[in-house]
Amino acid sequence: MKRLRNICRIDNASLNRHGWHVQIQRGGNSIKKMFSDSVFGGKQKAFAAAIEFRESLITSLSSAEYNLWHRTIVRRNNTSGIPGVGLYKGTNDSEKWVAFWTDENGIKKSRTYSVSIHGKRKAKQLAIAERQRQLERIVEIKKTQVGWPNDS
Repeated sequence: MKRLRNICRIDNASLNRHGWHVQIQRGGNSIKKMFSDSVFGGKQKAFAAAIEFRESLITSLSSAEYNLWHRTIVRRNNTSGIPGVGLYKGTNDSEKWVAFWTDENGIKKSRTYSVSIHGKRKAKQLAIAERQRQLERIVEIKKTQVGWPNDS
């Protein structure tokens, strides 16, 4: 059987536990639920309930909120120390600092700052500032939409 995203099968005969386990993580939160075969009237019905639950969670959790969280993780290959900001070298040894973000519609965007124009330090500062400005802009847009958590 093909692996399903966020759903796995649990068959533990020693504990008499058989069913489908759904787990979705967003930010630092993890949402988990077990769909037991015995409670839902069989393997197929439990599976259908698990899929329905997963789909309702995914649609209720904002994709922009997830993208915002996901793009603020410092990856192990990050050399700048700032998530979404990196130094890139061109084919002619030109360098540029690049700010990356995912906009409110889920589209990946970037803006570059040339080291030869701005200098290495200033280009990096501009890229960091641009990324921060874009993330704050996205948060402000999302706060006006229904379903985004309020600060109060």
